[in-house]
Amino acid sequence: MKLEHNIILIMGLLISATLVLITIQPEEIPHWNYLQEIKQQEFEICDKDCKTKQETQRDYFCTEIQTNDFVCRPPRHIFWEDQTVQIKSAFPPNYGEFAYFPEGKVEEKDRLFDIVNLDLVNQETKEIMIEFGYHNPGLTAKSFDYSTFLHPGDTFVSHCLGGNSKTAHIVEYLDTFDLDGTTYVEFWGIHVTMPDELLPCEMPDLIQHTLPIDLSIGINFDMD
Repeated sequence: MKLEHNIILIMGLLISATLVLITIQPEEIPHWNYLQEIKQQEFEICDKDCKTKQETQRDYFCTEIQTNDFVCRPPRHIFWEDQTVQIKSAFPPNYGEFAYFPEGKVEEKDRLFDIVNLDLVNQETKEIMIEFGYHNPGLTAKSFDYSTFLHPGDTFVSHCLGGNSKTAHIVEYLDTFDLDGTTYVEFWGIHVTMPDELLPCEMPDLIQHTLPIDLSIGINFDMD
């Protein structure tokens, strides 16, 4: 009778443990809880005079994020004729940069955020298929390939430098748009400090585990 009781008890514990493992989500794994501690760098203030200057002298679009504190984004222009990927800083510049990539393969000289290919798969929802990769013959241990689907508003952490700088990028997929007959995919990248517990950065694990987490700073610009 005691043996039967012990067997039933052990089976119950095994079943309970299995159910716990099934219900655990990636964000509940202790190692990845530190993703919630990613810190954005301190932002400087752009007041009303600054806003007026950015809008009149640089054609930027500015949005008030709190009283007398604005952040401004550049217009969608071809800034660099010799580059296919266009990138321009926000203002204040520690709000990162806006980058837009022509749909398709990204030339090696123009790669940013470890993005190597982009395909628009749904015109209405603006869903894209995005491929990441890093290949360096001298650093083969860091090579990786990873692909997934994104919708506007999705965020991830990529292009992690690690080391003493502990620097990475929060990248938000913003939109797609047409410019001079080319379809572009637009991102906003903001510099962040990685917690020690996530260093050195492991790719593509970092991208994969940050995708379900909303890391957006929630600024919506009126482009009209």
